[in-house]
Amino acid sequence: MMLLALTLERYVSVCHPGHARPILGSPIRAVTLIPIITFILYIPVVFRSYVKTCMLTPENYLIYQRTENTAYISHPVYSIYKVGLEIVYKVVPVVLLAALNLRILIVYRRSCEKRRKMTISRTASGEEDPRKFAEERRLVLLLGSTSILFLICVTPMVILNVTLSEVNLMKYPYQVFRAIANLLEVTNYSITFYIYISFSEDFRSTFLRTLNCNSATPLKGMKTTPATTTTVTQRSV
Repeated sequence: MMLLALTLERYVSVCHPGHARPILGSPIRAVTLIPIITFILYIPVVFRSYVKTCMLTPENYLIYQRTENTAYISHPVYSIYKVGLEIVYKVVPVVLLAALNLRILIVYRRSCEKRRKMTISRTASGEEDPRKFAEERRLVLLLGSTSILFLICVTPMVILNVTLSEVNLMKYPYQVFRAIANLLEVTNYSITFYIYISFSEDFRSTFLRTLNCNSATPLKGMKTTPATTTTVTQRSV
């Protein structure tokens, strides 16, 4: 949901720049409301299981085992709640993220082409400087690669969450699919960082500056001001 909120803000700023204003208010409000609402909506999940006390007869060891509340899980109201929760937090965000990112990519691509044509028409030679639009190409690749990676890696997890049941868990092919879906989800979150590092110079510079790497050496893309020197001349009287 946090990623969806960020994508909505980016969609408004790119596709509707004249109406660019925070949808959820200030960033602090969005960061605060989303976890609170999520916590409240997931409270019924806490009651789906309980702790059962078991006594081992030979050694008289007391152990505690988590047991599913079968009556609670099989209730029709909880089944409807579970499906609705998966739709709100899994299916809808994936569909919206795919649609919004695709729209952002198309609009940004068109704006880059229009700006490129205007720049070329103003130059005397009419030739395009490849260095001038390098950052725009990197941003397009960044947005497109992250969107495609998100769809490929998160879609199996959506299918898994919707079809998860005790009957399916007893099937070996479903267990293989479950392992692959979990692996793809973790891969998405880990590779996204390296994609941003590779394609975004601002992200890379900010990351290195945060880690204080090569503090004495100026980072790529950062402008440095030369040190001012003062020359004192002695006048003869």
